[in-house]
Amino acid sequence: MFILLVLIFVACSYWCYWSLNSRKLDKATEDLPTPPAMPIIGHAMMFLGDPQSLLRNIEEIAQIAIKEKGAVKLWLGPKLYVALLNPKDAQVVLENCLDKDGVYRFLRPWLGHGLFIAPLGLWKSHRRVLIPVFHNKVIEEYLEVISKQADVLLERLEEQSGKEKFDVLPYITACTLDIVFETSMGERMDVQHSPDTPYLQARHDIISIINMRLFKVWMQPDCIFNLTRYAKQQKRNIQLTQKFTNEVVQKRRIEYENSKKDQTAATSGKKLKAVLDLLFGREIEFTDEQLREHIDSITIAGNDTTALVIAYTMMLLGMHQDVQERVLKEQEAIFGNSKRGATKEDLQQMHLLERVVKESMRLYTVIPVIARNIDKTVFLPDCGVTLPSGTSAVVGAFAMHRSKAIWGSDADEFDPDRFLPERSRDRHPAAFMPFSYGSRNCIGRNFGMIIIKSILSSVLRTYKIEADEIGPLKIEMLLFPVNGHQLRVIKREIVN
Repeated sequence: MFILLVLIFVACSYWCYWSLNSRKLDKATEDLPTPPAMPIIGHAMMFLGDPQSLLRNIEEIAQIAIKEKGAVKLWLGPKLYVALLNPKDAQVVLENCLDKDGVYRFLRPWLGHGLFIAPLGLWKSHRRVLIPVFHNKVIEEYLEVISKQADVLLERLEEQSGKEKFDVLPYITACTLDIVFETSMGERMDVQHSPDTPYLQARHDIISIINMRLFKVWMQPDCIFNLTRYAKQQKRNIQLTQKFTNEVVQKRRIEYENSKKDQTAATSGKKLKAVLDLLFGREIEFTDEQLREHIDSITIAGNDTTALVIAYTMMLLGMHQDVQERVLKEQEAIFGNSKRGATKEDLQQMHLLERVVKESMRLYTVIPVIARNIDKTVFLPDCGVTLPSGTSAVVGAFAMHRSKAIWGSDADEFDPDRFLPERSRDRHPAAFMPFSYGSRNCIGRNFGMIIIKSILSSVLRTYKIEADEIGPLKIEMLLFPVNGHQLRVIKREIVN
């Protein structure tokens, strides 16, 4: 009886605190529109259901914001979120509030304090050390790896040449995994020939469970999730993936220590240095655990996004044969009939292809929302509202990239030339944010673009792509087409 009374007292105390705090936040943001809400749970019901329904609900929320002040407020239980769809306010939040929202905590058992989700203080110090590792001069050394793996992809696509439509994403994902593993860890995984390894299956299972927690509200409290079979399954798979990375880190550290002792061996030869190798001997002496967390963050956060951009771009080029023909002519002007891999100089000449990729990322923003914790009072100039500390902001990048107010009446149309310099000059700098925005944007964005352009160049010079439509979309952690990336490839004739 005493325990029951204590529980009732604690529940009542929490309710009073929640109610007072909610009123304060509600009052501060009273000028913002809000959809009809339910008592206690607020708008949580809008985030239930299948991934396709969830995207439709997000689009409805976006329409409310567009009709009003470019912002809308949502309550998820006691938590207030403000969704932003105008570039000026999004810029203010992303430049001033660098702390990731609590929703990213579901990644922490896997990625720990890796750069993608690191606490703010740790992120600031570690990013300073990591930035030089992703300098263009460093990542250009990886072009040979990208070229070799692109050649393997071309061989694998040949089995589909001239046949019916197929989902190209698994082929692209296997290729980008091979690239990311070799360049980040120095390990050749050969995923393109052996896609069903225990490591990759474990990785897939973890992502599926995290995605489920993101969109099933009742699974979000740890006290409930830890009672389910999914918690044990996640723990087992995380241990398997971390064991693999730990072994690689330990092996490379031994090699690094040996190279310090033997300076002759260290300076002889032209062995490619992976990202992991470049993290030894920095001004911060990373522990093995920190190295594992950073490397896992790079391989996990960077791979799927890159593969999706390539797959969406291939689909759009397959749907727009006129643009594909223009891109092919640009490639022929650079390479002639050669099927060699792209060099740094080649990539710099791919102006049209780069515009095509940007337009693909605008229409199909693979990271559709960006969430930040508001840890200090922030004034939003466009909607004229001050967000108090304790709220969270969600930047709707997908909806903003399709806003007719920003991109014109043809915002839903595929037009790569909207990224020509003369048409981009007056556009707000935060109107386009495929890699987020501000100082906490994607550290590997330039490397990602090099991979994307290199692979697309190789594929387009070898195959003609045909596709009908992308069709309905769904939101998981990333943006996917419900029916997959269905296209046909037909090998081009060799012209002497």
